[in-house]
Amino acid sequence: MAKIYHHERQLERDIRHLKHKQIFNRLLCIVGICVVFFIVWQWQQVLLILVAMVIAGLFKARQFSLSKQLGKVTAGLAGEDKALQIMGNLPATFSVFPDIQLVVDGRTSQLDTIIVGPTGIFVVEVKNHSGIIEGNTSERELLQFKRDGHKKTMYNPVKQVATHTYRLHRYLCQHGLDLWIQGTVYFANDTARIEVANHTSTPIFSAKDNGSKRLLYYIEEKPGRVLSSSEQRSVEKLIKHLLKQQASK
Repeated sequence: MAKIYHHERQLERDIRHLKHKQIFNRLLCIVGICVVFFIVWQWQQVLLILVAMVIAGLFKARQFSLSKQLGKVTAGLAGEDKALQIMGNLPATFSVFPDIQLVVDGRTSQLDTIIVGPTGIFVVEVKNHSGIIEGNTSERELLQFKRDGHKKTMYNPVKQVATHTYRLHRYLCQHGLDLWIQGTVYFANDTARIEVANHTSTPIFSAKDNGSKRLLYYIEEKPGRVLSSSEQRSVEKLIKHLLKQQASK
């Protein structure tokens, strides 16, 4: 089993903060409702009643918005958890680093997963979208068609992971390690159907199409430049340093 460097991820922090906001907003909503009843009982002035009702309505709308955000973030975390469970099945010679924040040249990237092993360095962009995903990897955005008929756009994850691999490469080069980094995209939701024309060297794997096994095979067996044990240790040391920086914030 691969070694997974567990720590509190950004999505976990986001969920905690959103839940705190929900509790605070509920309290404000209750106060708003109490104010409405007090005004009705004390003054019975229509204008004041309307103002109080509008304020209470705004808090209710805010609560709905927070619930929607929480659902989206929770789904994203579920996708990351599925991917981590799969990546844990890599051999013990591999190390898995989830949710790494990287700042290079003043620009920040949030890398879903970095995998370091004898076959190289991999950055895996994890998506938990459902429905049908269509488009072309040359385009900036892909289309998501949900089961309820709604259509949404999503930023092209191939372009996203390309940016992440570039910045990770820059970071390693700054520390004397000029090593190839392979980007990959993994759709963790087994209800998603991926119909994306891919003309890049970045593979796209989907849980629906036996993608978990194919992803593991790709990482374990990818032909290319093999990392020496000293290079692997050096890369892991630098990524652990990033983890320490994240923990200290």
